Amino acid sequence: MAPRQKPTSATQQAKQHTQLDFGSLNIQVLRRYRQAFKLNVKARSSKDDLVLAASRHFTSHMVDEVDTIARFLYTVHSNKGTSETPIANVDSAASRHQS
Repeated sequence: MAPRQKPTSATQQAKQHTQLDFGSLNIQVLRRYRQAFKLNVKARSSKDDLVLAASRHFTSHMVDEVDTIARFLYTVHSNKGTSETPIANVDSAASRHQS
């Protein structure tokens, strides 16, 4: 009889299966990614160097989908009746959280 495997959460399963082929992206997109996330790669790096740096950066970030969705719904609900868009508030909240 085979031992039972420990059940994995949806977040862990998504992390295992989420892949992005940075090699298929245009070099201009990779340069913008480098600039947006301030990756420690020279501006005139080769596409291979940019792909490697972007891949490492992308895989180093863990996102808790449940928490993210809950925060998004809370933001949308909290901003009902205001002139501000919920997306703008989420962006500003994210920038405060990263500081």
